[in-house]
Amino acid sequence: MNFKTKIISLTLGVALSGCSTLSIESSDTATPYNACQTLLQNKDWYKASLRAYRKWGIPISVQLSVIKHESSFNRDASATTSSAYGYAQALTGTFSDYKKATGNTSASRGSYWDSTDFIGWYFSESSKQLNHSPYDAGTFYLAYHDGIGGYKKGTYKKKKWLVQKSKKVQKLAETYRMQLNKCGLTL
Repeated sequence: MNFKTKIISLTLGVALSGCSTLSIESSDTATPYNACQTLLQNKDWYKASLRAYRKWGIPISVQLSVIKHESSFNRDASATTSSAYGYAQALTGTFSDYKKATGNTSASRGSYWDSTDFIGWYFSESSKQLNHSPYDAGTFYLAYHDGIGGYKKGTYKKKKWLVQKSKKVQKLAETYRMQLNKCGLTL
């Protein structure tokens, strides 16, 4: 390939790359503390979150707060001390349980759709066993982090940092809820 052909190919490639669209599987958001902007930037995220709300009863504000605190909306986030991975930072074993329980055998922890469905499933399980309010993101987060059994045993009580983080999850969920109400993306 001569120099002129290389330049034309490179120019064409750059020009065409601008035609691609942002998909649901983008790995972050430019506005992680603004629920409305996050969902407007990633319209399929709203569809996925709405679907999880309708299916499992978990408010969109709670889903977003958990994802923000777990992965900062990064689909490739991974933990250094466990098998946690993806938007929801789901553990390998727990995610396998979810896949079996829901029949969603092709689910991926790096998919926003599957992550919101996973969070919804876990929320449904924890609210059945712990009887917490749908808007109690703090209690849900403690059970999400330490497991439902760990929550029942009170393991979180020995983890001051986790109790503080659960309060941040709750506060951000409340902020997101107010933002979503203002921009008309309620639930």
